[in-house]
Amino acid sequence: MDKKQREERRRQEDIALQRGLLWVVGAIGLEALLVLVNRFYINFTLTDAGVNAYLGLGQWLPILRNVALIGAALALLWTAWKLKKGEKFGWPLIGAIALGAVAICAHVTVKYQGPGVNMLFWLVAAWAVLALVYYIYQREFFLGAAACGMSVLGLWFARYGASGRLEAGLLTAGIVLVGLAALWLKKNGGVIPAPTPIQFLPKEGSHSVLLVTCLASLVAMAAGLAVESLAYYLLFAMAAWLFALFVYYTVKLM
Repeated sequence: MDKKQREERRRQEDIALQRGLLWVVGAIGLEALLVLVNRFYINFTLTDAGVNAYLGLGQWLPILRNVALIGAALALLWTAWKLKKGEKFGWPLIGAIALGAVAICAHVTVKYQGPGVNMLFWLVAAWAVLALVYYIYQREFFLGAAACGMSVLGLWFARYGASGRLEAGLLTAGIVLVGLAALWLKKNGGVIPAPTPIQFLPKEGSHSVLLVTCLASLVAMAAGLAVESLAYYLLFAMAAWLFALFVYYTVKLM
């Protein structure tokens, strides 16, 4: 690799790091909003101002959830349209992810109250780490971490029995989509065959660890949904699997 190539590679790495850090900044902003929600909606004071703030948030959070969900769906459609035309789709996709995050936070806050908000503090931090993984780590690890992370989150919902089955089911479907995407990318040599092809995964990779991770995540979700008492323990097992993935892909980079 000559000097010019090294400089270009360094420039691309700097750009990726800057983009990842922007997601971290966004996550910090969302964490700050969660702090306010926790203060004025979950742990509100029994004063006129405190009760009014609680009632106001109780009215607006469901509306925010629905509006953000509709906006995320429209942004995803816009992203698909841009991708089909071979145009840049970064901003519509970012909008879909951001609005989806807002919808998820509002939904969990309304439905699960205090325990849900406590979980969201961890979830938002995990989203920021996942964004950094996407930009500065291996894409194969990103997909594996996404599947494994969804199983951890799904098992958290599965602990609530029937009331958490909808969310757990949606996350199980998300794991299936990641697995299907991995198989599709493997078949296409890691390339997304858009009008401008995107090399998303390495061409010569076997991706066996990614596929096994998706399968293990699905098995854990099935077991957690079938036997609620197992969900709590499986949650920690999949968190350990996620840490093992991090170690594996870190060693692989060396």
